Amino acid sequence: MTQYFIERPDFYQLEIQQGKAVADAAQAAGVEHVVFSSLDAVQKTMGFPCLLYDSKAHVEEYMKTIGLPVTVVKYPLYYESYLSLRLVKKLEDDTYEIGYAIEGAAMHAVSVADMGFAVREIFKNRAEWLGRTVGFSGGKHTIQQHADILSKHLAPNVFKPTKMTVEEFSQLSCPGAKHYGDMFNYWRLGNPDHDGELTRQLYPRTRSLDQWVEDHKGALLNAINSM
Repeated sequence: MTQYFIERPDFYQLEIQQGKAVADAAQAAGVEHVVFSSLDAVQKTMGFPCLLYDSKAHVEEYMKTIGLPVTVVKYPLYYESYLSLRLVKKLEDDTYEIGYAIEGAAMHAVSVADMGFAVREIFKNRAEWLGRTVGFSGGKHTIQQHADILSKHLAPNVFKPTKMTVEEFSQLSCPGAKHYGDMFNYWRLGNPDHDGELTRQLYPRTRSLDQWVEDHKGALLNAINSM
């Protein structure tokens, strides 16, 4: 869905429009607890745009303005992205390049599947979590550390981080490159709002990247062998 949106020139306005419509419908229906997946307000805090984030932050602010009973959750990078091999490229020397162009910075990541259990706990304990924000995280690593973990579990395959800069990535001709580049720039320069301790309070079995790759070794090998 995100890929479809960013190929439209009006995706930012469309996300805000749809988010506000959902908020209005929930309020009109008397919904007692909304769990909304938001992201940080990059333009407001950093002074440069990141439409993939700013649209969701705008909807979050609207929900709070109209008094919707909401708990906000924020997802970082998904481990599951490696199953689709998004931004992983096989090179001529048969190594694999991980294309997250964040220039040595560390970023948070989490398993989407694990966070389903965390969201369930939020719904089960409305009084405790209503009005709060939880930035999910299973750990924070550099892309070199991602590459090391993947190489360890998927040997003899070797992974390495891209040497591409944010600016170089943003200038690629593929759809959405500018918007993903803005996101990478925020990961590199900002302080995304994620908390591993709070995440594990909700779901103590939240996996690290190392644990998740070990659990999905077969599926990951199938994915890279199909490239």
